[in-house]
Amino acid sequence: MKFVSKHKRAVSMLFAFAMVFAMAIPAFATGESGGDSAAITSAVSTGLQGVQTQAMSLIATILPYALAIMGAVLVVMIGIRVFKSVAKK
Repeated sequence: MKFVSKHKRAVSMLFAFAMVFAMAIPAFATGESGGDSAAITSAVSTGLQGVQTQAMSLIATILPYALAIMGAVLVVMIGIRVFKSVAKK
């Protein structure tokens, strides 16, 4: 455990690479398309395009609310700063 706590970043990167490797094994072992790299590339590309579409849709949905919340937080922070400067006088 001492090693893990001392090398947190390296252990987390190793774990991430292990997960990517573990997910890649079934893709190469399917045998449906004969295992050619063009089919695998096409499948990965299609999947990533779907993820991109969904992520952009999610960002477009969340962005107006996030901007409104950040604006409210900024107004409150500026208000507190102004109140503190006026209250000191």
